[in-house]
Amino acid sequence: MLRPRLHVLDADTPPQGLPVLLIHGYVCNRGYWTQLSGQLAQAGIAHDAVDLEPIGAGIDAYVPQVAQAIEGLCARTGSERVIIVAHSMGGLVARAWLRRHGAACVARIITVGTPHQGTALANLAAGTNARQMRRINDAPSGWLAQLAASETPETRALFTSIYSHHDNIVAPQSSALLPGARHIAFGGIGHVALASDARVLHQLLAEITIKYEVGQPPSSSHVA
Repeated sequence: MLRPRLHVLDADTPPQGLPVLLIHGYVCNRGYWTQLSGQLAQAGIAHDAVDLEPIGAGIDAYVPQVAQAIEGLCARTGSERVIIVAHSMGGLVARAWLRRHGAACVARIITVGTPHQGTALANLAAGTNARQMRRINDAPSGWLAQLAASETPETRALFTSIYSHHDNIVAPQSSALLPGARHIAFGGIGHVALASDARVLHQLLAEITIKYEVGQPPSSSHVA
């Protein structure tokens, strides 16, 4: 995947809302977010993205990169908090970052097609991170189970999980559900296409700009 520059805000446009950090998934890079970046720039929302490297590292190894990116984004914008939007494995990276650093500087986390409970297809993939995303005997890997055990209801209330009933990578698709989170389901969208589909992009912008109290009861799943 090419690594185009992210879209930047017009110098005369004052930033709107909270800044956004974008985290890509397995074997991708920041180029995955090209379309969303353009829409964020049009909306006047400051944002940045990480390139998770090396490709096959353990998920916890990416946490310092995320921490550094959040620190830089807050310093650049003067904001005390950010919103994280993460695709696929990136959502697990966000959860690993939250486990280590806590929620003081994050307002909410929006995951897109994240295998929160693992995926059977990870059994065919290479790398430590792939092994951590596996489902073993139809249950999440030990790493995923430990991650889940570390989270509180307050932590889970920070999350919105956007997923597709027709995801061709997260198997079963119900693995994208994260107990205690808000869930928004779509149909007819494949895994990689999630962040380029017009419906999902519209929903992402709504979730980024929405104002709600963290800790309110999570909404039930629905198909958009």
